Amino acid sequence: MMEDNAIMLEKDHIKTSMSYRVAAIGLVVFVVFGAILGTSTNVFKSSDPQSPLLDSSSDLLRRGVSRQTSELPTQAPFDVQSFIDDQVAQGETHIIIPPGRHYVDPQHNYGKVHLLFQNLQDIVIDGMDEAEIVCTKTTRAINLLNCRNVTLKGLIVDYDPLPFSQGIIESISDDQLELTVSMIDGYPAADTIEEMGKIEIYDPATDELATPTYYGVNVGLADGTGKNVVVKKQLHHVPLSEEKVGDIVVFGSSNIANPIPHAIYAQDSTDLLFERVTLYASNKFGFLERDCTASGYVSSSVDRRLPEDDIKQRGYRRLRSANADAFHSKHAPIGPRFQNVIARYNADDGIAINGDYHLISNVPSGLDNTIRVIGKNDDVPNLSEGDMVELVKYSGERIESAKILSFDTESSYPLDQAEKEFLNQQSFAGRTKLTNFATKVYTVTLDRSIDVTMGSLIASANRLGNGFRVQDCILGPNRARGMLVKASDGVVTGNIVQDTWLSGIMLAPEYSWLEAGTGANLLIANNTITRSRDVAINLHARGGDGTVAPPGAHSGITIEDNRIVDSSMPAIAVTSTKDLFLFRNTIDGANNAYVPRWMRGEFGREEDPNRQVYLENVAGVVTGLGFTNP
Repeated sequence: MMEDNAIMLEKDHIKTSMSYRVAAIGLVVFVVFGAILGTSTNVFKSSDPQSPLLDSSSDLLRRGVSRQTSELPTQAPFDVQSFIDDQVAQGETHIIIPPGRHYVDPQHNYGKVHLLFQNLQDIVIDGMDEAEIVCTKTTRAINLLNCRNVTLKGLIVDYDPLPFSQGIIESISDDQLELTVSMIDGYPAADTIEEMGKIEIYDPATDELATPTYYGVNVGLADGTGKNVVVKKQLHHVPLSEEKVGDIVVFGSSNIANPIPHAIYAQDSTDLLFERVTLYASNKFGFLERDCTASGYVSSSVDRRLPEDDIKQRGYRRLRSANADAFHSKHAPIGPRFQNVIARYNADDGIAINGDYHLISNVPSGLDNTIRVIGKNDDVPNLSEGDMVELVKYSGERIESAKILSFDTESSYPLDQAEKEFLNQQSFAGRTKLTNFATKVYTVTLDRSIDVTMGSLIASANRLGNGFRVQDCILGPNRARGMLVKASDGVVTGNIVQDTWLSGIMLAPEYSWLEAGTGANLLIANNTITRSRDVAINLHARGGDGTVAPPGAHSGITIEDNRIVDSSMPAIAVTSTKDLFLFRNTIDGANNAYVPRWMRGEFGREEDPNRQVYLENVAGVVTGLGFTNP
């Protein structure tokens, strides 16, 4: 979900076309459907025998993925980059990295990128499940730029020192605003911790999260020993505070100034395949791709490393993998395929797929089809002549798509006063807040005139990740969602999603992040979601004005044969949709004990906390929803 905060440096694809089944029941502008069955009240806990928390040694977690590398020899200094470059120069197309643990210093982008693969074609780089790359600086591990049909496989990637640190809570102030934390041996020192950022807190009794993530904390040295830090929380954190003395805090950490974020980064590439690539740490996203076509992620993983397999001895096991999303795709002309991947214990979403919205600031009256557009983050909008564009009113209403006839990326104009005042009133998140201070506006000519107001949205329908597939993956535990997808023509099947602090599967555009788009022709089937603290399957849309979008933001949605276990109610929520099919979904037990406090008023929970299915602004719902409760 979170946008890139630093410099933008910057196989087998299946596009699924579904025929969805629609009951002719007319427009339902506001529908709330509830099926109340006998439900259990099991507490969320990792020891639940009905749905045990998957252990890292589980066969499910080892299917097709090599993990045991503790006995890999640490090789004498070996220049991995030069070795691969030489092999490419000699015409080799299947390059095998010698076995062993190879420590690599960053050699590119002024010492900020460890390995660079650029302009490669028809190449396989293979670690044979016996080669490990250990990055010595907490900056980017690998760049793949402008590559075609390149496979990275059988490789382990880790960091030493780690891009995060861990410490034990020694004391908590009476007002719960300050935590004194003692750093654990084997982790980066107190003076490497990010002074401003987020923290996660784990319960050592379970090694699972004990509280929601705290954003915007201040961290400073507690004394002259360099061993202890004081964490200063914000007032709004106090009602959420459930941590206790002895819990373990995880912080971001860096041993380099101004690191480049994300471990494995791909841009402007086609038919990349990441097969059996195991990533144990990252300073932000694990994998990030931008403007890549038909990437494949097969049997790859982002997971915390087991103590018996760790690079060095530590005073306590690792509790985190990546510092943010595990797998993240942006602006894909043809969406990625995730098959049999694992995303666990990363500090945000497991899988994210999205494009960019840009703001329509002015639409001339009459028949003029030229509009003014403000780019997300004040960047040049990623729109091109000939693109079909998704258009969304400020209310969230989808209107008919249009085609771009012309767009001059070289010509921009200053904002007028009305545009500046409008931006000042918008609440954007993360790096998207740069949009509040935009200085440039562009003109885009469409093939027809449109009737929208300031603050409406435009996105290239060719760069949303449409045609994606998420199949047979293990997602969670994590602090956010198992997956957050904003694309169409996709399939989400056979996944195991567990212990997410937000929704297990979520498909929704987000105005505050200007992340596009809406969903059409989607199949969500045969997934098992366990202990989802927010709605397990959550498909919704809101406008920039905060209201629930009318029907039609999403369309052609099939949700069938899913099993939802010991999760909060409603188990399924759908809004703003035309043509919804629900069938044979099983809801086994209900548990609202851990619904985040700030979400208890959403999706009708205050009206009926036991409602299993919530529908709002849905048109064309199939009858016979077929929910069962064993």
